[in-house]
Amino acid sequence: MAVRTKKTKTFEALTWADLEAWAGSKILSRGKSYHRQGRVKNLAKTTDGQLIAWVDGSERYATIVYFDGRNLESVCTCPYWADCKHAVATMLEYLECAKSGTEIPPPKKNDPRLRILEEDLSKESYEEETMGGESKDGPLDEFLNKQNKKKLVEILNDLAARYPDVRSALMDRQALTGGAIKGMVDRIRSDIQDLTADPVYRHYWNDDSDDLPDYSRVEERLEALLKQGHGDEVLSLGKDLLVAGTEQVGMSHDDGGLSWDIGQCMEIAFKALSRSSLSTAEQMHWAVEAELMDEYNLCDEGLKSFWKNHRKKADWAVLAERLMEHLSEVKTKKGEDSRNYRRERLTDWIVEALGKAGKTEKAVALCEKEAPVTASYVRLVRLLREAGRNEDAMKWIHKGIHATQKKWPGIASDLRRAFREMQEKDREWSRVAAIRAEDFFMELSLHTFKDLEKAAKKAKVWQEVRVFAMAYLESGRMLHEKASWPLPETGLPKPIKRRKEKFPLIDTLIDIAIAEKRPDDVLKWYDLRSKENRHGLMMGHRDDKIAEAIKGHYPERALGIWKGIAEGEIALTKVKAYQEAARTLQKIRKLFKDQGKGNEWERYASQLRQIHARKQRFVEILDSLSGRRIVDG
Repeated sequence: MAVRTKKTKTFEALTWADLEAWAGSKILSRGKSYHRQGRVKNLAKTTDGQLIAWVDGSERYATIVYFDGRNLESVCTCPYWADCKHAVATMLEYLECAKSGTEIPPPKKNDPRLRILEEDLSKESYEEETMGGESKDGPLDEFLNKQNKKKLVEILNDLAARYPDVRSALMDRQALTGGAIKGMVDRIRSDIQDLTADPVYRHYWNDDSDDLPDYSRVEERLEALLKQGHGDEVLSLGKDLLVAGTEQVGMSHDDGGLSWDIGQCMEIAFKALSRSSLSTAEQMHWAVEAELMDEYNLCDEGLKSFWKNHRKKADWAVLAERLMEHLSEVKTKKGEDSRNYRRERLTDWIVEALGKAGKTEKAVALCEKEAPVTASYVRLVRLLREAGRNEDAMKWIHKGIHATQKKWPGIASDLRRAFREMQEKDREWSRVAAIRAEDFFMELSLHTFKDLEKAAKKAKVWQEVRVFAMAYLESGRMLHEKASWPLPETGLPKPIKRRKEKFPLIDTLIDIAIAEKRPDDVLKWYDLRSKENRHGLMMGHRDDKIAEAIKGHYPERALGIWKGIAEGEIALTKVKAYQEAARTLQKIRKLFKDQGKGNEWERYASQLRQIHARKQRFVEILDSLSGRRIVDG
């Protein structure tokens, strides 16, 4: 068998990390399982170091593993063909023999596995040569071009009799060329009804799922209709599919495959839209209606392509008029607690159409009317600012915050942001800092603290503001009245604090101390938190940052924190937790080495190996981390 023989690395040098990098964690895990089950039979080793074996799976597979230079390679008669679980199991069987000193025989002169693998390689090579390319001069084209008309008809009839899909495709061609379009449209509409009749379910806990309905035939037929110039028919079918498909997706629980398949068909509908008999304004109206109807992004790709083209102002004006007619049909009950999102989406389109039609004043007037109805104050403020009407924008910001901060605090927050941006544009840094201070006292975090710092520095009052901020974080109280607050009032309604805090806010104080590179304060607050954490709750991510922050000044404390994180992850006895533990153990190993204490790392790793000897996957990860060879395990 003609397999590369250059060999510069041995199987004995492999670590678990090498195998995982080569095959991936899932294949490695399955290969280990196959090896434990004793599925590797008649292992042999050639004179140039190649491993050959039978591996029992759903069938018996011939497998060969070898090094090509420094790269690990394999060939197998299984469907995966290479880098498979059978190859992993073969290597592990060899390493098990190497550890125990078991001699591995060479393959016999006429070993059938060599012949089978050679045939498999030859077959793969042939398929790549004959089927891999799309050249019109390929072997298949040459074959067909040599046949006369009678022979081609015979071939097609034979294929149609054997394969229903071929017969269906040929009948579609006949319908299109013969003008029997209505029958084909009826068949597609019937297919859509059948495909969308039932929901699709996916059971995540056992990876079992119903078969997805196959929309490929509908897609092919829509494409064929469009190529023959029947855009209106495709558009009508697209609307049917959007209505029924939206309902089907809404009732289904799958991994997104259903939405993708329907979306592929809808792309063809949007291609048809541009080629239909509808006027430009009517096409735009159809697209907007489709988007408003689409609750599951089935039209996203089609809409992107459709809206790329430029439209005239007159067409946008017609679209705005038509959409305004729809708006009068959308009723909103007085006193409704929930916002009318459909109405808001519709008015978004009307505003855009009016703007592109050059009717900005009408767009603003509509937004002023709609803001109290749909709480769309942010949109109104944006339009007023774009029109240079800052004074009116300020008035609506105040109205909007009053109207929304109890029910919809997110809208109130966006309005406060718009106010702050206006102050920033005018370089009113004291007012900007005052807004950032309100944000900080409402949400006490490192993020709001840093935003406050940036603004207060521009206002040249950071040192004074910082004293207030830190005092509040530690006690929950503002400083005594004699200490003068250095920032002005914002003029906005006071934000509503929704969460009651327990002071001192240790986690935020730790985050700030880390950001300001104050390791003594980091350790001070960490120790206080540890004292109060009576239940021993894991704080892995923040504790990791704490260890990083103090490792230069307090390496022993950093090591203690990291060991606690790693050992807590190991105790969870999950592969993902072991992998997380490995990241922390790498930091421990590096810190030991940086201190010139490599021996202490080896002792600690050995201790973990002994304590958790039964956790085979963790021991493998630990060995990989230490660069320990598999044969040494």
